[in-house]
Amino acid sequence: MEESQEPKIQMKISGNVFEQYYYINMMYNLKINIICDQVSLTLEDKKGNEISKSSWIDKRDLSEKILVKIDKLLKKNSVSFSNLNRVDFNCDSPYFQRAKKISLNENISSKNRCGFMAWQLGQVTAKTMNLMLTKTKK
Repeated sequence: MEESQEPKIQMKISGNVFEQYYYINMMYNLKINIICDQVSLTLEDKKGNEISKSSWIDKRDLSEKILVKIDKLLKKNSVSFSNLNRVDFNCDSPYFQRAKKISLNENISSKNRCGFMAWQLGQVTAKTMNLMLTKTKK
């Protein structure tokens, strides 16, 4: 009698187990976008479909918030760091658009755009995470 009840219990939870297995073994992409003072983190599947998004206004506290927000977004969606495929970064900073082509004496206005420090922080975060992802995949 116990044997006939056991498959019923397994069938009852098998949907949840399969769903968890499916999402745990899926690969995701994380996109960091900084447009003016709007910061957004987007978690996407490999096909580019949006899974979840987090956004906030940067009040010159990006260094305090970005890693915490990334961690919360991943935890909210039950995604571990190792399930990330890559991290992309984009911003509207003139520094980002002309990376490595700016002389030190050049005066560049970033009014109403992502500032220099936000650009640097976003880029360093994405590059560091991508480096760690390549190290964990080996």
